[in-house]
Amino acid sequence: MMLDSALEVPSFDFTSKVMSEVMSMEKKKSISYKPVISKRGWFIIFAAIGVFITCLIFTGYSGDQTQTNINFNFINADNILKVFSGFQFSSLTLYILLLGIIMIFIQIIFLKSYLNKRFEKGDKVF
Repeated sequence: MMLDSALEVPSFDFTSKVMSEVMSMEKKKSISYKPVISKRGWFIIFAAIGVFITCLIFTGYSGDQTQTNINFNFINADNILKVFSGFQFSSLTLYILLLGIIMIFIQIIFLKSYLNKRFEKGDKVF
């Protein structure tokens, strides 16, 4: 059966058609950077803060004009500290916790730079 069939040959411009299709697919998948807060959003935030500060300046607000009637006597620092007075950590445990925290911060820095590089290339992050 294979002897009877003829050898198939692609058309003359097959490679150029395939490559143009691949290039168009890559352009469609590229990710464009969009900030979480747009320039308009930042402008609105800064304008609101500016209006708030201006109102405070022109109304002559001072902190001693307000009176609070909230009673915070139920919070007693001695009772809160007594709960944790029985805990004692060895120096090894503290070193391990410190090392773990440092390693987490290092991972955050490396992951951020790695994801930024991938984002600049246009790869999918997830």
